[in-house]
Amino acid sequence: MISGLICGILFFAVRIEPLFNFFLADKLISGYWENRKYGELYYFNMISHFKEENLPPTLEKYRFSERFPSIDSADILTYGDSFFDFSRMVTFPERLGKELNAKVYYERFGLPLQSFSEKGYQKSSKQKFFLYESAERYIPSRFTEPQPYYDFQIKESDKSKIYHSVMNFIFSKNSEALYNSLLFQSYISKPFYCAISTFKFDIFGYISNSTPKYILNKKEPWLFYSEEVNDQITSFYYPYTDNQIEAYCDNIMDLSKKLEKYYNLKMIFMPIPGKYTIYHTLLNNDKYNDFLPRLYKGLEKRGIPVVKLLGKYKESKEVLYYSTDTHWNQKGLDIALDETVSLLDSIKSNNIKIQ
Repeated sequence: MISGLICGILFFAVRIEPLFNFFLADKLISGYWENRKYGELYYFNMISHFKEENLPPTLEKYRFSERFPSIDSADILTYGDSFFDFSRMVTFPERLGKELNAKVYYERFGLPLQSFSEKGYQKSSKQKFFLYESAERYIPSRFTEPQPYYDFQIKESDKSKIYHSVMNFIFSKNSEALYNSLLFQSYISKPFYCAISTFKFDIFGYISNSTPKYILNKKEPWLFYSEEVNDQITSFYYPYTDNQIEAYCDNIMDLSKKLEKYYNLKMIFMPIPGKYTIYHTLLNNDKYNDFLPRLYKGLEKRGIPVVKLLGKYKESKEVLYYSTDTHWNQKGLDIALDETVSLLDSIKSNNIKIQ
């Protein structure tokens, strides 16, 4: 009976946020995945030596604020992943809006054509900018195939909404990750798990497969995410063929053409270098697969404007990423913002009519 009660509590805990956080030492807030005391990657291994101290607190996210414009009223649309949503500083879309005195919309989603169909977004009479941001490691998966255009509005019936709502509650998509959080980060388990993880690292050199590359420095420990250093298509080491690079570029160009044809949007592409791409030299002199330079070349050949950050980031004498996180810090964002504004000015000066 007791075990059944415990299982029931855990089942509901991963589905009801207040109950979930009741057990958790470091609270989680919906949409604020970075809202924890130490760097994102620390929570994959929980080894005490890799706690990045004095991280700035998370701010109110732009997309949850009253300052956030509707998609229809926005002058610039931005789509992408967590780099544009990382709120240990004012986020990139909000900064871009302030810099240009423009309304900037952001959606954390890599399929804009699907999003536009779902929202019923209509073609504007005046051309606008569309900024597509992607972490380096996610570009292959997002552009292996062309993104489809929907010539109808994707709608879900009320019956279907209720069905999916019930199914999502019963079979929560991220329940396994939340169960892990309860297992390792509850008030009761966290001290023991941290102690065991630190002991295994100190005695046997064991560290989680999620953070296999690291630098142990008491002042500034570094962790690198497995997706950037494994043998998969996300990796710094993956041997992309010329045909693969060409396919990615073709599919990015295809998206650009569809955005312009159906929505009167001028696309700019911003691939953000992986942390390991910039800082692997702290560990080794391994050869980079040159994914980004090859991508830049292919996109420029196709006339796609690209925010090229790789060279600027490598030249910088300042650290641009949090050492125990996969994301940029304030200085990394600043460079990206400057390069984006510069590119926008260049496009405008070449007599491209943009609102």
